[in-house]
Amino acid sequence: MLTLGVVGQNSNADFRSTFLIDAHRLSTLSYLSDDRSDAWRASVRGAISNDTHADILARNTDSVWGIVDGVGGNWRSRLQGLGKKPVLWLISDDSPELYARGLDSQIDHQNKVVSEVDDLVSHYVLCLECDEYYSPAQVSTLISKLREKTDKPIGVHLTPGVQAEYIKDADIIYLQTGFHLSEQKFRQQIENALRFGKPVVVSEYHLNGTSAEAKRLGDIACSYEGVIGTGNGRGQTSCQTLEWGTKKKKKEWYQEYEKELIVTGIGVATLFVMLNREPTVRFQINDNGYELGLQSEQYDLRYTEDRIRATYRIDF
Repeated sequence: MLTLGVVGQNSNADFRSTFLIDAHRLSTLSYLSDDRSDAWRASVRGAISNDTHADILARNTDSVWGIVDGVGGNWRSRLQGLGKKPVLWLISDDSPELYARGLDSQIDHQNKVVSEVDDLVSHYVLCLECDEYYSPAQVSTLISKLREKTDKPIGVHLTPGVQAEYIKDADIIYLQTGFHLSEQKFRQQIENALRFGKPVVVSEYHLNGTSAEAKRLGDIACSYEGVIGTGNGRGQTSCQTLEWGTKKKKKEWYQEYEKELIVTGIGVATLFVMLNREPTVRFQINDNGYELGLQSEQYDLRYTEDRIRATYRIDF
């Protein structure tokens, strides 16, 4: 089981989505675009009936995939009617008009998206093929600003392969392996991504996610430990489940035994005061817990789970 240590989130399932069905014809990426009809959206819902999640663009000006520019008042109703948990991709590639507006414009858009629909969203992918139009520093800035608004996982998607400087601040690697690869090359891409030690969604590997070949590749992806989802189709296999926010930070040894150290310190100090007098050690267990006692003619020390009491007798 793969666990990320961010407190406050619920566990998330294995991510199973199919965002390319006959390429863009029934692509979930276009789901929020007003360029698509409600009848088309119904067809998409039927095509992804076996999925758990749906990948959806939150900003795009490439008309092939449906223009989405600005947060619409109909977003909530569309996402609520989806029947799957949305994964929002906050900006698309091939949208030069958007990049020209600058990074502050994208940060403002991110903030508006989170304000409008964060409670409905599983998690976010920062950008589609980020390395085509953003620098690593810009990606880090966008992630940092997004974390100020949401504590949900943030993925980064690149052109085929993984670049360390781009994914260093991401929670999830959204891997594009490239298309028409041999099985050996496909496996190599996955194995390389897993070396970075982050959970991986093998998200882009086939143009028709409902095909037999796409499902075969999705099943191969899920055979790897550390792969938590697929994006272009899968057969009957399951990937690992991402548990988000259930792991508590392990205490340091001195925090784990803080009370015992205090007791030991008091005991040692007392023994010095007593010089060569050895104490009587007493340990009792009852329904209320336990009690440790150190006692001699001059002092009495008692320690329980919730209190420490020490008394001294000093002769002048």
